[in-house]
Amino acid sequence: MRAIHTILVMPGEETEEIMTRNGVSSPSPTRWTGPAESVLSAYAELRRRGIQCYLLHDFEPDDSDRTENYGALLSLVPEDAVSLQEEVPLLIDTEDESSSLANRPLLDLLAPVTSGVEWAPREDGLFWELVQAPRLPEPVSLRTVFSKEQGSTGQWMISHDGRRVLTAHNLAFLREHGIARTDSEEVDGQTYPVPSSLVFAGRVVEILVSHGVEFSDPPIYLVDSTAADAVETRDEEGGS
Repeated sequence: MRAIHTILVMPGEETEEIMTRNGVSSPSPTRWTGPAESVLSAYAELRRRGIQCYLLHDFEPDDSDRTENYGALLSLVPEDAVSLQEEVPLLIDTEDESSSLANRPLLDLLAPVTSGVEWAPREDGLFWELVQAPRLPEPVSLRTVFSKEQGSTGQWMISHDGRRVLTAHNLAFLREHGIARTDSEEVDGQTYPVPSSLVFAGRVVEILVSHGVEFSDPPIYLVDSTAADAVETRDEEGGS
């Protein structure tokens, strides 16, 4: 897995000088990215100067990564933004983002690589709605947490460094079912209920991408503990 490092920091002249000198670029006013060595060097300097910042990590699989060793969260295109084409596989969000929709070509792609996942036809005859997906047996583990806040429903919003880890049991479960729902995260041995989301097995993501299924944003990859622990953080500060 290739780790992509990003620094999250408030804009300012001192920050910009540090980033520019270290060869880090800014895709937005508060986010800076670039080659790993440059980002880590800039991050270390920001920390030395007492500038509050956060080091985030995203992942991208390469040709050497086995699909059974990772999963992904997918940002689906909203239903009202889709151009309907019967022969093109579509996996999209309902208008209220409460569920996922698939057309017949997409269901045909998923059938050989999913189990325990149920879809119900909608009245429009164009899409099937996801009505059941098995639940991951264990929480998704987080490596470095910046903050935790519990909402009125009892669920938590947890800010973290992007390293979402699937246990061996969860990876085996994903290999069997292809798609699973997760609604809990683990921090330092403690489990927190969080808003539910769908995790797609690496093999399923590979098939969707290879058949041109479009997403709103790139997949967010969940990795095994080996990939997460191999990320260099340069004295990353975090806490729970």
